[in-house]
Amino acid sequence: MNHKLLNNSLLTSIAFAFSISILSCGSPKLSSYATNTNLESKAKYDFNPNKIRESGKGFSVDMKALGKLPKKIALISFYVDDPGLTKTTKSPNQSTWNTTNTGSDNARIFANQFYSKSIKTIKTTFKEFGMEVLTPNEFLKTEDQKIAYQNFVVKHTTLNKIGEGLNKFLKNSGSAHTTIETDEPADGFVLIKINKREQSDPKKKSVPAQNLSSSIDGSMIESLGYDLCNSLNVDAVLIVYNTQLCDEKWSKSRFWLSAVNMQLFGPNPLPLKEGKKDKNGYSKGLFYCGVRMPFSKGLLINPKTKTPESESLNNTNIHLAYNNMVKGCSKKIGNYLIKELK
Repeated sequence: MNHKLLNNSLLTSIAFAFSISILSCGSPKLSSYATNTNLESKAKYDFNPNKIRESGKGFSVDMKALGKLPKKIALISFYVDDPGLTKTTKSPNQSTWNTTNTGSDNARIFANQFYSKSIKTIKTTFKEFGMEVLTPNEFLKTEDQKIAYQNFVVKHTTLNKIGEGLNKFLKNSGSAHTTIETDEPADGFVLIKINKREQSDPKKKSVPAQNLSSSIDGSMIESLGYDLCNSLNVDAVLIVYNTQLCDEKWSKSRFWLSAVNMQLFGPNPLPLKEGKKDKNGYSKGLFYCGVRMPFSKGLLINPKTKTPESESLNNTNIHLAYNNMVKGCSKKIGNYLIKELK
């Protein structure tokens, strides 16, 4: 792996310093995110939109069948996912690969910083729609719930298990015997990874616009939307994850935000008809909504700062920018549920 862990002083200065590198004049400007308080339109739907029919079969909820908004929502995981960057250098006689990613320690630090700076905004925005987002210290009220949460493992259908096995192989196929992918949750959360492995663009520091839009993993949505909801006694569960990338320039690790993601799951309001044993296409849990805010060019997290004043400004901008992003994602979900309920 060709990445370096950040030292404490640098971590302090860049922990929440989103800025756009001047190395590429075509990169989007940080100010457009720090000052724009309405980014809802930039959040795109990213879930299987195949609604349940009268039989209850499908992958996403019919809000009219549900009849109400989910009142209690458990935020069950908040994590950073880095699919890794692999650059290929070709010469007449050979090709070489260089793999970089954020690294577990850095990913955990970023997850903690993102979470601590945004949880109030997430809670406030969902509350505007009459929905209460609960954190682990709020929804884990009994020992049974704590055990169920700590031991929870996302289930997958057979085809997805095959893909997961391939991903594990690819995850350990980086250069110099390093892993390609890194996933780390914020403190207090279990890592409940739901996103599919995706390809990253080493030039743009970006990822595809969608990740779960074509998901037909019925076991995953049932284990989240039904099993875990029942164990935690909530109406729905929410997962927030940030897609990041890392590269090196002039012996310096650079960290990029490529996408902000939110996924909401809950129970199927239509039970399987009595006497029906064939569950083909039926799931007790469903997508309620899911959004991704992708950036066509990754946003540089740790730009060079020459003065304490510019460093302070970057820290302020990162706080504003990320809160605008999660607010936009939260509003996209809330407005979708309200519209579908009418």
